[in-house]
Amino acid sequence: MVIFSSSKGSVKKALKKVPFEEKETSPAANDSDNEKVDDIFKKWQQPMDHDDDGASEASASEHMEVDESEDEEEMMKRFQQEMDRSDDDDDNDHDAEEEDKEDVEDIEQDIEQYKKDLEALKDTDPEFYKYLEKEDKELLEFDEGVDDMADSEEEIPSDIEEEPADVEDVEFSASVPALSKTMLNEWIDSIKTNKDFKAFKKLLQAFKTAARMSEEDEEEMNFSYKIEDPAVFSKVIISALRYAPVVFAHHLKPKKEGGSPMTSGRWSFFKTYVKTYLNNLLHLLRNLTDADMIRLAIREAEKCTHLFVCYDRLSKEYLKALLHAWASPTSADMVRVQAFLSIKSLAVAPVPAANKYGAKGYLDMCLKNVYLTYVKNCKNTNMHTLPVINMMRNLAVQLYGIHPTLSYQQAFVYIRQLAIYLRQAMKVHSQKNHNMVYNWQYIHCIDFWVDVLNAYATARMVDAATGEPVGDSPLKPLIYPLCQVAVGVMQLIPTAQFYPLRFHLLRTMTSLIHHTNTYIPLANFVIEVMESKVAMDMAKKTDAGNPTDWDLVLRVNKKILHSRMYQDEVLEQCAKALSQFYKEFYSQSGFREMVDPDIITIRRFLKKSKASLKGKEKLKALVKELENVTKTAKNTIETEQ
Repeated sequence: MVIFSSSKGSVKKALKKVPFEEKETSPAANDSDNEKVDDIFKKWQQPMDHDDDGASEASASEHMEVDESEDEEEMMKRFQQEMDRSDDDDDNDHDAEEEDKEDVEDIEQDIEQYKKDLEALKDTDPEFYKYLEKEDKELLEFDEGVDDMADSEEEIPSDIEEEPADVEDVEFSASVPALSKTMLNEWIDSIKTNKDFKAFKKLLQAFKTAARMSEEDEEEMNFSYKIEDPAVFSKVIISALRYAPVVFAHHLKPKKEGGSPMTSGRWSFFKTYVKTYLNNLLHLLRNLTDADMIRLAIREAEKCTHLFVCYDRLSKEYLKALLHAWASPTSADMVRVQAFLSIKSLAVAPVPAANKYGAKGYLDMCLKNVYLTYVKNCKNTNMHTLPVINMMRNLAVQLYGIHPTLSYQQAFVYIRQLAIYLRQAMKVHSQKNHNMVYNWQYIHCIDFWVDVLNAYATARMVDAATGEPVGDSPLKPLIYPLCQVAVGVMQLIPTAQFYPLRFHLLRTMTSLIHHTNTYIPLANFVIEVMESKVAMDMAKKTDAGNPTDWDLVLRVNKKILHSRMYQDEVLEQCAKALSQFYKEFYSQSGFREMVDPDIITIRRFLKKSKASLKGKEKLKALVKELENVTKTAKNTIETEQ
């Protein structure tokens, strides 16, 4: 049993030891900084003003020198403007020609690299090269096709006028074939039977059309197929999502089991197709609206996690899309769960050796972004958002059990950040500093880290080689500072208005006692409430509107502080908090010595308080329950002796 003692002085001393000092700026310092900035802007403005004055004077002098030959000057000016425009056009044409030359050079370099990769493929994987010669010879003759296309473009006469827009649309629609269900079924059968890459490539082209049909300029996307039937559209998406991981896994077999697909000899050939598919998949995830389709896309995308980690940029975009699906207010519960499972897969996925994140992979990034996304989305707490917030917290906590040492580093930083905000509010009592602490985001952060410690603080570290326990969890030392933060928050503004916040933290700390076997003296904070005027004095008002929802509010209105309904609710919360606290120690040998002073205090309150009998009933029942437990414990000890 770990004993945690708390007092107002100890909390302040502990928070003063937080190793972080923030520089406070006085109003005078801010004024001096503003004056410096103004001086800098004045210095910048002076030469500009001189230029403007000079320009205005020159224009005035020119205006004074206007003579009768104004028409001729106007004609000369117009002529000069036309000449300048023609010169600009020539320059633009020259620049455009240079850009075209650079583009052609880049394309030629890509073609040369592609040819080198194909030649290397002939040596590294001759069987696959022969397969391409039989099934898809166009890929091996890629350079010839490009040359032919360039020749065809050069043969187009330059004097042909541009046709109207409607004719272009007709030609575009006629040049792109419409995908039929028969064609799609033939591709799928070929992929099912022998993992045919030629059919799979056509399926990827159709998937690009389906994933990017929301694009405004479809002509610029250069689609290979157009999809007109909704049934074909759905089947293209489902088929591509289902068979892409299978085909890529079939062709990209790593050298070692469980290794990266980048180690495969065919990676240089397939990497372009992999990247194109992943880009289209991310575009699809961002634009889907149906919950079933989103869940399907995320579930199938999870099978491509080992491909995402081969690209740093795509991995970050993939994580961003998953976090949006996990935290979006419009997401269904099944989508949130599936999105989190994909985030967890990304966090534990082994990364290639060349990746800059090293052996820890994307776990650190996932831990940080999941927590920050949770904090961002728990600002507004009401009866509709609270279940979503609780679900997000329960899911996010699971990530912190993967790597306890890395989780400790993240938890230490963010718990320390909470302590810094609290210390600032204790040092400078202002409305702004108090609001930084007394809000739902801050309270939900405490709840989050309490849940993390509840789950993993008492877990034993196990040696991976021998399977034997080697020590306590690295998260265990964080129990004390987190308790100090929670106690400090309760003592920051100990008024009756914030009793809902106090009882919320009392429930949270009681759960920490239960899961970590740590003694935290919470009864003192309940007795403080019982000794306040709200509990001791007679209520002045009998009707004060609706009852308080103690799970959804942190602060109550001043109008109801002296109402009988609020007084009864406060006493009921006191009885519940004390009952839950004492239940954690029923089996302890020193329970009688711990509870006897509190029983005397509660009895004294019941005699002196002018509260209604309804509010005192549960406290009376609590006293009887505690006395029965102490008697039972006493009889048990006597019989054992």
